[in-house]
Amino acid sequence: MDDLNKTVRYNDLLNIYQELLTPTQKEILIDYFAYDLSLGEIATNRNVTRAAIEDAIKKGLKKLESLESHLHSLKKKQDVLQNLEAIKTQKPSSEVISLVENIERIIK
Repeated sequence: MDDLNKTVRYNDLLNIYQELLTPTQKEILIDYFAYDLSLGEIATNRNVTRAAIEDAIKKGLKKLESLESHLHSLKKKQDVLQNLEAIKTQKPSSEVISLVENIERIIK
């Protein structure tokens, strides 16, 4: 998986599971993935070492991956979106298309 796909995946996992992280892990991962701050910038902002930030990121990512491996919320979301796309390609009525689009807005 390339860096961009990893970043997208971790942002998705963070959006789903962020409330299950410690407040510090949550803040650091948001700074790193959502705001694209460097390890050095985050460390400076928090007055800690880069190593401490790197460790927090590794632990946070491990927890996100563990949660996903048990709960599969991201996988389920992706499957639903894929099925909705398949429905749209079947030339459904405008009412069905409207319902599908409403579901997509809710899920995203």
